[in-house]
Amino acid sequence: MGTVKIAAARPFSGAPKINIASVFGASPCKPFLLRIPVTGQRPVTYGAFDLPEGLRLEGNIICGKALKEGDYSVTLTAENALGRASKQITLEIRPGNVLVTPLLGYTTWNAFGAEVTQKDVEDTARKLEELGITEYGYRYMNLDSGWQHAYGGEFDAVMPNDKFPDMKKMTDTIHALGMKAGIYSTPMLTAWGCPKEFESIPGCTVGDPDPRFTSENGGIGTVRKERGNALQWNAWGFDYLKYDWKPTDPYNAELMRQELVKLDRDFGFCVTIRAIKEYHDYWSAFVSSYRSCPDTHREWPNLLKIYRSYFDFEPYVKKGHYPDLDLLDLGTCRCEAVRGTFTEDEQICAFSVRAFLGSPIQISSTLEHADEFELSLYCNEEIIAINQDCSFQAAKLLYRNERGSSVLDVLEKKLEDGGFAYALFNIGETVQTVLGRFSEKARLRDVWAKEDLEPASYLDLVLMPHTVRILRSDKRLETVANAVSDA
Repeated sequence: MGTVKIAAARPFSGAPKINIASVFGASPCKPFLLRIPVTGQRPVTYGAFDLPEGLRLEGNIICGKALKEGDYSVTLTAENALGRASKQITLEIRPGNVLVTPLLGYTTWNAFGAEVTQKDVEDTARKLEELGITEYGYRYMNLDSGWQHAYGGEFDAVMPNDKFPDMKKMTDTIHALGMKAGIYSTPMLTAWGCPKEFESIPGCTVGDPDPRFTSENGGIGTVRKERGNALQWNAWGFDYLKYDWKPTDPYNAELMRQELVKLDRDFGFCVTIRAIKEYHDYWSAFVSSYRSCPDTHREWPNLLKIYRSYFDFEPYVKKGHYPDLDLLDLGTCRCEAVRGTFTEDEQICAFSVRAFLGSPIQISSTLEHADEFELSLYCNEEIIAINQDCSFQAAKLLYRNERGSSVLDVLEKKLEDGGFAYALFNIGETVQTVLGRFSEKARLRDVWAKEDLEPASYLDLVLMPHTVRILRSDKRLETVANAVSDA
């Protein structure tokens, strides 16, 4: 049992609530797909008014193709027996305008590893809907490594192994649920994540290694196959690419990006695994997300490395371009590489790191044994709203006090409604009392607990080791101090 209070997720009870960012982007004349995420008692009736030409509402999914570039103010509605909700959002229709807020979704790696199957993917997509997780805005179902076999097919591209008999059927299943589909590849000759039955699996280059690039996994080939592979993913119906190599460089990223933007589908584009900060100008201009942190494990020192990797990139965070702090290592996983154990408080910290720092949030558990605590981690609409906030402001370090094993960080994020969000991370080994003063008496909200606190001009909170508190305030926190206790 943890010490941090979190509200229980209740996706199918109460009056309707629309859980979506205030801005959504897409390209003109390319397939548009937006599921309206709504929590509340079922059944729900949905509405979408003033849609741009070419778009239509089918049930709870807006689809079609927006025919003209522009910004469109659209009103979404949801009604059930207990009430009616509405939300106005802006559809920004312009070329390449995808993932303007951080990706919310699922990835298969920690859940299934290299032994993933098409059935795993389809069953998990349905499970996300059945459990109500999609009603909090999760909309990407991403297939990581383990699908590949050998080159072939119409486009001379990497073909799937026997565990994926029909890739198009798989993406159609995902799209029918209102979700988008992602795939994994690499510019290296050999991809990481090889299934047990193969000696190796190919990436997007072949031939002799190019001496200009990494020698990892046999290197990057001199014969470039980006075009054929991109065309194949497009034909299958994918919407997102995780592109994985080390060290990650703009040259190879740009060769793939140029092929993706030519396609007749929008493609989100993530580069990983070592997107070094010296190339920050490229990452923050041309890729949806960029990862420069170790693989995730349920070990506290590992989480601290992931957390601290953010600060190299904080000055360069921009709308549509975000540091990726890797997938969530929570819940039940089949991947053999998964190791370690988190306490409940540490799991809350792991989610909070991604959510507050504006990283993509990617669930990666099998969901087979998801209990109330696990679902409540994934399904807190108030935490997710901070992640998706359309002020597009980076979380900034407001205060740090590090003395030996005592470490307290206080981060601030300015919000689009004019208010502020604060994350108080006690990442050390001692009890911390956090003291602060607001500019004037503030209305305060404990976001994880989804509870209002008494209005106050001062902050006085006790945090146990390896815990976090996240607050919303209508006033700015002007000063912060802390006291350490051995209790």
